[in-house]
Amino acid sequence: MKYLNVKFIFVGILTILLGACKGDIPKCGDKDVQNVLSDILLEHTFSSFSEVDRKKLKFTYGGFMSDLTDKESKTQYCKAQVKVSGVVNSRPYKWDNWINYSARYTDDGMVYVEITR
Repeated sequence: MKYLNVKFIFVGILTILLGACKGDIPKCGDKDVQNVLSDILLEHTFSSFSEVDRKKLKFTYGGFMSDLTDKESKTQYCKAQVKVSGVVNSRPYKWDNWINYSARYTDDGMVYVEITR
């Protein structure tokens, strides 16, 4: 019975911690931000590739820089280097570029990312 109480306390603390993060400003290098960036790039930059080739691409991010933190809108403006590698049309493929983007949380706790030029 004592084990059960400890388990509920841990779940309660975890819920509070996750809830506190929801209203915060995302960091440039957060995994959720990187995943959304990859989805955006796949949909727009690599849309001419076949679906099979797009699934073979590997995204690597680095050099994260915070350009501006807008506390009023809870938006983080960032710059990062993205490297994409994989096999396209049976040939090795590499793409390396710096991108500018902003990230913030939506009201329901999802990450909203916008690539800027």
